[in-house]
Amino acid sequence: MRWLFSLLFNRYVFIALGLLALVLVIWFLGPLFAFADWRPLEPVPARLWTIGIVLGLLALRLLVLFWRRQHVNARLLNAIANARAGATPEQPTDAALEELRGNFEQALEKLKQVRFQDREQGWFARLRQKYVYQIPWYVFIGAPGSGKTTALINSGLRFPLAEEFGRESVKGVGGTRNCDWWFSDETVLLDTAGRYTTHESDAAADKAEWEGFLGLLKKFRPRQPLNGALLTVSVSDLLGASEAERGKHAARLRARLNELHDALGISFPVYVLVTKADLLGGFNEYFATLSKEERAQVWGVTLPYSADGGLQGEALGQALQGELELLAHRLFDEMPELMLAEHDTARRACAYALPQHFHALIPVLRQLLQDVFAESRFARQAMMRGLYFTSGTQEGTPFDRVLGGLGRSLGFDARVALRSSPAGTGRSYFLQDVLRKVIFPEAHLAGRNQRAERRERLLGIAGHGAVALLLVLALGAWALSFGNNSRYIDLVDGRTERMAGQLQTLAASEGESLLELVPVLTELNGLAAGPDFPASEPPIGYTYGLYQGGKLDASAQRTYQAALERALLPRIVRRLEFLLQTTPEDNLELTYEVLKSYLMLNDPSHYDGEALEAFVRMEWERSLPISVSQQQREQLFGHLHNLLAEKSVASPYPQDDELVRQKREQLATFSLAHRAYSRLKLRLMDGSRVDFTVAEAGGPQSALVFTRASGKPLTQGIPALFTHDGYHKVFLPEAGSILGLLEREEDWVLGRPQRPLTDQATRLVDGATLRDIKRLYLHEYVRLWDEYLADVRLIETPSMSQGMEVARILSAPDSPLAQFLRAVARETTLLKVDPKTDSQYSVVGEAGKRVKTAAADLERVFGPSGLTRPAANAEQLERIVDDRFEPIRRLVTNDGGNAPIQAVLRLFNEMYMNLSSADSALRSGASPALASTPQLTELNRIRAEAAYLPAPLRTMLEALADAGTAQAGGSMRVMLGGKLDSSLGAFCRQAINGRYPFRRSSEKDVTLADFSRLFAYGGMFDSFFQDNLAPLADMSGRTWLLRQPGGVEVPLTSFQRAARIRDVFFPYGARSPEMSFSIRVLEMDASISQLSLDFDGQVFQYAHGPQVPQQVKWPGPRGTQQVRLELVNSGAPSGYLVKNGPWAAMRLFDEGENRAVSGPERFVSTLMVQGRKVVLEVTAGSVQNPFRLAELASFSCPGQI
Repeated sequence: MRWLFSLLFNRYVFIALGLLALVLVIWFLGPLFAFADWRPLEPVPARLWTIGIVLGLLALRLLVLFWRRQHVNARLLNAIANARAGATPEQPTDAALEELRGNFEQALEKLKQVRFQDREQGWFARLRQKYVYQIPWYVFIGAPGSGKTTALINSGLRFPLAEEFGRESVKGVGGTRNCDWWFSDETVLLDTAGRYTTHESDAAADKAEWEGFLGLLKKFRPRQPLNGALLTVSVSDLLGASEAERGKHAARLRARLNELHDALGISFPVYVLVTKADLLGGFNEYFATLSKEERAQVWGVTLPYSADGGLQGEALGQALQGELELLAHRLFDEMPELMLAEHDTARRACAYALPQHFHALIPVLRQLLQDVFAESRFARQAMMRGLYFTSGTQEGTPFDRVLGGLGRSLGFDARVALRSSPAGTGRSYFLQDVLRKVIFPEAHLAGRNQRAERRERLLGIAGHGAVALLLVLALGAWALSFGNNSRYIDLVDGRTERMAGQLQTLAASEGESLLELVPVLTELNGLAAGPDFPASEPPIGYTYGLYQGGKLDASAQRTYQAALERALLPRIVRRLEFLLQTTPEDNLELTYEVLKSYLMLNDPSHYDGEALEAFVRMEWERSLPISVSQQQREQLFGHLHNLLAEKSVASPYPQDDELVRQKREQLATFSLAHRAYSRLKLRLMDGSRVDFTVAEAGGPQSALVFTRASGKPLTQGIPALFTHDGYHKVFLPEAGSILGLLEREEDWVLGRPQRPLTDQATRLVDGATLRDIKRLYLHEYVRLWDEYLADVRLIETPSMSQGMEVARILSAPDSPLAQFLRAVARETTLLKVDPKTDSQYSVVGEAGKRVKTAAADLERVFGPSGLTRPAANAEQLERIVDDRFEPIRRLVTNDGGNAPIQAVLRLFNEMYMNLSSADSALRSGASPALASTPQLTELNRIRAEAAYLPAPLRTMLEALADAGTAQAGGSMRVMLGGKLDSSLGAFCRQAINGRYPFRRSSEKDVTLADFSRLFAYGGMFDSFFQDNLAPLADMSGRTWLLRQPGGVEVPLTSFQRAARIRDVFFPYGARSPEMSFSIRVLEMDASISQLSLDFDGQVFQYAHGPQVPQQVKWPGPRGTQQVRLELVNSGAPSGYLVKNGPWAAMRLFDEGENRAVSGPERFVSTLMVQGRKVVLEVTAGSVQNPFRLAELASFSCPGQI
């Protein structure tokens, strides 16, 4: 039954039962654990996670412990090896040294793997196996020759390595001079060299090695480096040394014990072994009759245990004295029986002497141990646990202190009376039980290193705290995940309720547009999505084993797929039927693709989801309104993919056979080449290849000079299929396979019986269809490149500086224009050049030649073929493209000299120089008209030369020349306007605005000096016109015009009116304004007897006499600038009218009512002077009548040209 109790009460059984109980508690009681209404362990995944974490932490702990034990074990043994390698023992011979080293290394590798059995046996004994560093460790301390090694060899312990390497080889670990490491099943015994105790050979070296030994212990067993110390004192040291020598020896032993305490930081029991007890006289004879078991028993004293260190000093001595006296009495008590049993008189005498010799040893031993364990306030007290007498082997001559003293008195050597034991014939006495039954079971008495314990305790607290924190974090994470998932489920429930009504009417509303379906399907597809994340990528706060998105999304996806089939698929089928009915008859390509797609949905055997999706997507791209956003398009295309790509779908409606028949008849007239080419484009223009663009071809500066007339970006260009590589690497390899595919496809699309393979092969070998496909491709190649080149143009240059910059970039050595044209020439040259003959050849033609040659060889072997031979055709279809773009190719081709494109770049450079010259001249203040005229002439010349260049160069040069001309004119206009405003306009406005005679109602007059400065010959208007405008002015029409570069015409109204004013007021080049006119009185009231007129000293009178005109000049000779009209009645003045100022003459007539009469130079003015009427006729000196000059009233000062 003992094995049963061992099994049931084993610690591992309890650990397993505890884990099982914990798992059961979590599984069955966990759902009952709740915070309010939240039960974190109610979901099965949460409980599984919890159990997994607990078991995982336990497994992790066991793995860490296992690794640490194994790691520390290996490090310890390696350190032992290093210590051995660093030692300097006495060197044996080379052969012996190699043998020792080999044995040591093998033993060391064995120790790294061996595990020592527990003394207890049972089911779990193997689990209790320990590594070297885990079993108890004891150290032997003693003087050289004190019998430490002998005691170990004869201790009766089992050493595992002895079985493999021999008994003597085991003690070689560490070297006999340094330290022997004895590894038994129960403990590790460290047999230190005696010199470590005495420090006799080399004090400094011995001390360093001793401290290194202690450091090794502390490093690999920090918590409990030792379980005890065995202090060996031989009888020979006790009896053969003087009192002074024994005192020194005690001091050394005490020092070593203190060093152990200080270095290791622990308290440990010290067991004193008095070795070589056989040297006591009569020992062998006294104990000769003992059996093996009796020899293994303990002979000594075990002192009472005390946690505070036990007895010390004198108290220890007294206790030992009493115990040793008891041992001595025990020897005396056994004497009678021993004497009766022993018949040999000599042996009886020797045995009789042992109690006396032992009693004589007591005071010596007491004094030694009392000195070793003496009390001290300056050192930690060693705890002596026991005193034991042992004998490992019986060699040497025993001591007889009784006969020795008698011999010294009588003068003879008493040692001859005692027998010395022969070497190698001894047996061990009192060793085995003292080790196994007394010392080893008390391994727990040793204290632990407080610092290491504190560190372990802190680590334990930290570990448990980490586990607790992990548990709290797990509970918190589950609480967070539970709350998030609860809200998430509520969110999905709300969406489901909202979508329920829409799903009921989704399939019934077939007339609903696709765009109205998009939001419904999108919401349905994302029904299980979180508030801000897709269902497949939940944030971490929704996981921790509680996430429900997978289940919800699976259900939502089933509903979504059903909605696609009920709502989207019927609309696709109806759309295909609509296209079949409404597609124009001449659009056979679209008709074919629609029919094929329609048949796929009605014939599962030919269903191709990828092709069907591609066509429907393309049709939607074409038919959807421009207002549909990109996001809506992507959503719609996503629903289409989800419907068609994952599985085969079938039309929910029966096939319209009549409609299919009509379209098949219509397609009968559609050539195979057209269908093949259409399919080829659909397949090859997939966007996976890089298109040709001016942005890429022209280099990084392309965006600075180029734009597209259509408004498309520069990064969009010619599809990659219509490039040189697209032709040779894509089109040609794929054309044949596409043709073969259509050969196999058109039978079921067109409803024809499947033709024999020989018929299909004949058509392929003939090659006519392939040439037709190639011809269609090349014609579209030309069309696309023509449209693209016509669409690429130079950017608009609003300012002359921008035009100069564009011209500079285009004329540079790395001109983007030259790079672009070279790239165009490369992409539009499809015929390859044979480097041997320097002649062009067609790839297809060469392939055809090779095919015909191979066919001829085969016919010579097998006879003529029944297949139709391909007709010889040397036509090079690539010339359709090459010839069309030959001018561009010639432009960039270098035929032994510079390519013609260099001349074009020079034209751009000349344009840049001319624009720069014009800009510099205008900025320098030169006359704008004169400054820009030569440059404009040069730009016109460049524009004329551009007419001989191919597109797009011609349009680019013309556009840049026109822009330069317009910019020059604009710059000239701006500069003229600025100059006009600063030199003329400002003064003009200040001098005449709001003044008479330009504003007839104004009281202010324009001074004659200002009037002359502005309008006289050589005045401001005349000078500015002659200096700046005359070369470009056109005065031939009714309105003067300033003809600017670029065909812009600007009216010069102000200058034309100023010239008219000059001619009227400054006749014959006068320097100041003057007016010459005649005045005649036509009528005067009868009450007026006489009228008097005074025009600044020019006076004439009229008194109802002949009406004679009077000549007047203004200003008059007097210089008073006054006009006075005075009426006289019966010799007395009866009224007058006076006007003053430089324009008084004009103001006089403005006072009356004027009316025109015959001729522009004449008018009649009726004046009312204080109620009396006077009618005057005024005749100007010229038809340019200053009094009636319209230019005065309409004149305005110029501001800008």
